[in-house]
Amino acid sequence: MTRSQKMKMVGKFVYWPLVWTVMFLPVFFWPVKLPGFWRALSVLLGLALLIVSLMLTAGGGRTLAKTGHQPERATFWPDKFTDFGVFGCMRHPMHLGLAIFPVALALLSGYAVAICSSGWGVAAALWFVLHIEEKEALQKYGATYGNYMQRVPPFSLRPECFKKILNVREL
Repeated sequence: MTRSQKMKMVGKFVYWPLVWTVMFLPVFFWPVKLPGFWRALSVLLGLALLIVSLMLTAGGGRTLAKTGHQPERATFWPDKFTDFGVFGCMRHPMHLGLAIFPVALALLSGYAVAICSSGWGVAAALWFVLHIEEKEALQKYGATYGNYMQRVPPFSLRPECFKKILNVREL
């Protein structure tokens, strides 16, 4: 692996915590929590989104672990194209889970500024996927990925997608 490839990998891992940190920084300057009912509603919505986030991230990861690798190679990054399971429903389930995660944390925290700024975290995550990950996937898998892009959306919250995530154990 070249130095450039290693730097890209490190950059990808650093990107997500950096986005989440920047999103929560304003709370240190303006720590205002939502009042009563709104706080309770915020926590309930946060729990629901946390479950969705974890389902998307874990389901996508399990599917890639089982179908995204060449049998003779054990790598962390997928080295085989897959459109199996949830990847037949959306191209980036794990990244959608990572994008929803800071919103869930912000809602669970109940801090008004964190909730308001979580939209920027989602926007940064989606930008990353559509401009960095998609470009790399096109370079790696070529026309196969281009055709896949034509028929499968980058993100989806359809119930069928969640059924595919829950059926990963059947692989």
